[in-house]
Amino acid sequence: MTYSMFLDTHKLLKVCAWMTVLAIVIALARPGLMAKFFGRVEKCFGALARKPRYAIAAAALFPMLARLAILPWYPPPNPIVHDEFSYLLQADTFAHGRVVNPTPPNWKHFETEYTLLRPAYASQYQPGQGLTLAAGQLIFGHPWWGVWMDVGLMCGAICWALGFILPRHWALFGALVASLQFGIFGIWMNSYFGGAVSATAGALVFGSLASLNTGRYALQNRILWERRAMICGLGIMLLFATRPVEGVIATVVAIVYTWSRLRKMNLPTGIVLRRIAFPFTAVFVCGAAMLAWYNWRVTGNPAVPPYLAYRNIYGTPQPYWWQAPFTISHFDFPEIRDNYLNQLRLYRERYSLAAMVSAERDRLENFWRFFVGPFLTPALIFLAVVFRDRRMRPWLLISIPFIAEKVAYHAWFPAHSGPVTLLVVLILAQCWRHLRVWRRTQRTGVAVSRVVMAAFCAAIFLGAAGRAAEPILPRLFRHLPPIWESLYPPRRLRDDVTAVLARIPGQHLLFVKYAPGHCFCEEWVSNGAQLDEQKIVYVRPRDPASDEALMQAFPAFDVWEVEPDQHPYRLWRVEPSAASASYAQSEPRPQ
Repeated sequence: MTYSMFLDTHKLLKVCAWMTVLAIVIALARPGLMAKFFGRVEKCFGALARKPRYAIAAAALFPMLARLAILPWYPPPNPIVHDEFSYLLQADTFAHGRVVNPTPPNWKHFETEYTLLRPAYASQYQPGQGLTLAAGQLIFGHPWWGVWMDVGLMCGAICWALGFILPRHWALFGALVASLQFGIFGIWMNSYFGGAVSATAGALVFGSLASLNTGRYALQNRILWERRAMICGLGIMLLFATRPVEGVIATVVAIVYTWSRLRKMNLPTGIVLRRIAFPFTAVFVCGAAMLAWYNWRVTGNPAVPPYLAYRNIYGTPQPYWWQAPFTISHFDFPEIRDNYLNQLRLYRERYSLAAMVSAERDRLENFWRFFVGPFLTPALIFLAVVFRDRRMRPWLLISIPFIAEKVAYHAWFPAHSGPVTLLVVLILAQCWRHLRVWRRTQRTGVAVSRVVMAAFCAAIFLGAAGRAAEPILPRLFRHLPPIWESLYPPRRLRDDVTAVLARIPGQHLLFVKYAPGHCFCEEWVSNGAQLDEQKIVYVRPRDPASDEALMQAFPAFDVWEVEPDQHPYRLWRVEPSAASASYAQSEPRPQ
């Protein structure tokens, strides 16, 4: 069970930690508890794992079906952070059959985080996440279904890749652990922030590399080797389409690892070129050409990706600590300036050893919360044994450049480590294998692994059942909902105002008037690709003349103004007969 990065999760962590401790105590006190039941479950599990295609399908379907089962109580989420709105703009653009949008009239009113407005109106991000969101929007009518499919594909890819490194039943176990820990709840399934696409890409790359260990005899199957080379190339291009820096690292890793393995096999150069190098290069070149074309459409330069063009204008995101900072001298809006200043402050922490240590500690804690959590922590006591395992050393070495890249950056979110998800799951599964054989004669490790995993599954069920039962909870248990609230994004004031205006006929142009000191993290100004078709268009006020010109550019829209920092908030409507006259108050609804 994973945890939201945007909310206080201490209560949930404590509950899960106590459930883990209780499970360990029960296992140590009664190691034979329900042994027959667990034995039958493991027998069925092993039978499924022995059929690789069915195991991969089961790993992919498990988080999708589990999330589908709780959909009435955990509906598709509303976006919260800037990145999500930017990805949704990208998805809406693709869903309308376009790569970019024309610059809106009076475009300064539309300035917002992580969105380019010139030379075209587009997201600053690479197209990988946006394409999957657009697929969900086109196929099912909502972009969240793209996220839903992404997580399933990720877990299936993890199962496939682990099958080349671990025994098949442990490969399936690793994929199901990924589903439980970060595949059902949390920001990869319940936001538009991304992460699952790059995790799938990393699994394709590392799984293809691991398949080289199948031995020289596999070279007799020409189609198999060509297919694996193409899968590796596809994975790397997906990384470039989501996490470009990790794509560069993965490319170098793939080349070095493949060269070292083939050198030991002493293969003829012609076979290597025909069956590995050429298929990989063909996929790589095609993918690179498409990404260059995308860059050209957004920025006008095939070699300049959108996020670099955005950084040159707004100074965010700041670069790695070993690079010079980006300085911007002028901003038209204080909220955009404050985000820049905050990132610049985080970047400058590299000058303080104490601040750097504190930042790395916080990132490590967030990494543990997302990828490990209380239920998987007991197995980490065998981490030192895993580090000494010669079979694991190649994968531990591969993880080093990715770790170094994260250490040298001023921020961390789970999506940043998406490409190495397979390596994290591999280490956790290997630790769990050592836990299973701990004190084998007394079957202590087997008992602990069984009961802790049962508690893990129970926690998932309780998180779903608790929200379902929330409306009928007696007053005595009203303190329980905050425990599972952090499993789902909260509702924002923007959502409430949107709901108010959505019930009023017509289209609405909403000027968002922030109070001085408004937090840049609470951004309201974000829109879709087709502004003239939107029910509500969010804009920033500038000056009377510019505001009047913008109103005239949207003549069919009723004009409103909202003051979100008032308590309660104030929502005003411009009189239709005098667009530039005074505002008349319209049924404000305090939160």
